[in-house]
This record gives sequence, C-alpha cells and structure tokens, in this order.
Amino acid sequence: MFGTIVKRILQGILVLVLVVIITFVVLRLIPGDPARQMASDGSAQAVEEIRAEMGLDKPIYVQLFEYIPKLLTGQLGWSYFQKAPVFDVIVNTAPFTYALLFSAMILGVIMGLIFGIIAAVKAHTWVDRTLSAIAVVFQSMPTYWVATMLILIVSVQWGLLPAVGYKSPKYLILPAFVVSIPIFTAVLRNVRQNVMDGLSQEFSRAARARGISHITILFKYAFRNSLIPFITQIGGQVGVSLGTCVLIESVFSLPGMGMQILNAVLRRDYNLVQGLILILAATFVLINAIIDISYSYLDPRIRKAQGGL
Repeated sequence: MFGTIVKRILQGILVLVLVVIITFVVLRLIPGDPARQMASDGSAQAVEEIRAEMGLDKPIYVQLFEYIPKLLTGQLGWSYFQKAPVFDVIVNTAPFTYALLFSAMILGVIMGLIFGIIAAVKAHTWVDRTLSAIAVVFQSMPTYWVATMLILIVSVQWGLLPAVGYKSPKYLILPAFVVSIPIFTAVLRNVRQNVMDGLSQEFSRAARARGISHITILFKYAFRNSLIPFITQIGGQVGVSLGTCVLIESVFSLPGMGMQILNAVLRRDYNLVQGLILILAATFVLINAIIDISYSYLDPRIRKAQGGL
C-alpha cells in the first residue's frame, strides 16, 4: 500500500514537471510580446528595457532554468499586469473557481446517480429510453450555448437569478448548473450501464434466489460492484470540469481563475498563466491520486495484489 502511494506521488510530480515545462515553452513560442503590450506607445529602447527587466531577453532554456529553482522554493513570480505576486492573485481568485467546481461536481454526481439508478432499474422501458435520450441531448449541447440561453431566459426574461459577476453565493447557481450538465450525463450513463451489468451477474441472481430484497441487491451488490468504474468516471470528470469552469467563468464574468487565465493569456502575462495552470494541474493530479489510492480500500482484490492486508 505504501509503495502504491509513493508511486502515485512520483507520477504526480512527473506530470506537474511536464506541465510546467510545456506551459513555459509554449507561452513563449506563441506570437505576442508582453513588453510591447506594457509599453505600446514607447520607443524600441523602452520595450527592450522592459524585456530585460522581465528576463525575456534571454534564451528560453535559460529563462526556464532560472524559473524552476524559484518555483521549487514556492516563488510563482510577479504578475506585471496585475502588479501583484502571482501567489496573491491565485489566493484571491481560487475560492471562486473551487466553489464553482465542487458545487457542479456535487450537483452533477447526485443527479447522475439518482437518474442512472432509475434508468438501470427500469432498463429497456420508456423511462430508461427517455433518460438516455435526455443524456444524449444534454451531452451534445455546447456549454457556452447553454450558459448563454440560461442567461437570456432565467436571468433576463424571468429575472429569477443574477446573470453576471459575483456578490453572493446565489451568483454561482446558474454557472454551477451549466458545469454540472456534462458531469450529470457522464455519470448517468456510467451508473446505468454498470448497475445493469451488476444486476445481471450471477451473485445478484443468487441473492435474489435466497429471497434478499430488491433494494438490498441493488445497493449492496449491484451498485457496490460498480463503485470503481463510477469513481474512475468522477476522476476523469474533474479534468473536464476544470476546463469547463475556465470557459463558463468568462461567460458569467466570475472573478475566478478562469477569467484570470483568459486575461493573462491575452496580455501574455507569462508568470500568471504558468502559476494558474500549475495550480489547476495540481488539483487534477491530487484528486486522481486520491481516487487511485481509494481503489485498494474499495476492492479487497486490489489491496491483496498490492500486498495489503
């Protein structure tokens, strides 16, 4: 078990190192010069002085070798456009993104679980076909289009919820619902298929023959047997949802990390983009590492294979 944890930690560190290197290099290869944006009306000499101050006059590999030691000591750099340390910008914006992410995850998982189990129990009936059709329709709709339609209908026409900005938790309801839609559809289809498979297995039929109640068979046997693919699905949805949050925050003008990434990329604020992407990648790696480690607790066969008790 300890070996598994160490392995996951090392894999996570390797992923983060690759994220840092790729982000660092790609940002400097795309067109655009942050020094020119900061001194748009300045002379060529002024631009060069700013580039030297930012360290952009050096080769990319030299900039990278200077950046990594600072990163290892917790220094994420300075945001020249925000005129603040990158760490402070992240601290001020991360709560909005994580509140949106976890609200959407909870909403999407609960709805997907409920309707996925209903679809499995009512397999091949009009209930199952209706829920499956709804999942396909929701999955095919672009999230930015759904967000725009909800703003026009719920906020503008009906006046039920605020459309943009953030002043209270109420402002997160519409964005969280939009981000939860892909989670809901993925979880519904995953739970439906795996619970249906569980109900058709020999152990479920044997339990039914012994007179065990249908509810017990459903949750203790069929659903429990599908926990690992269900949790794996959730882990995959974390990465998808993080990307969706970046888009949806720009649509709803939420002051989270998504809006910061968008503005930072447009301004070529290299340090801020690198810091924000690193934090988002670390979130994804951490959650998936926890999920991987949890497998050994959910399935005794995996724990035995890993040498656990």
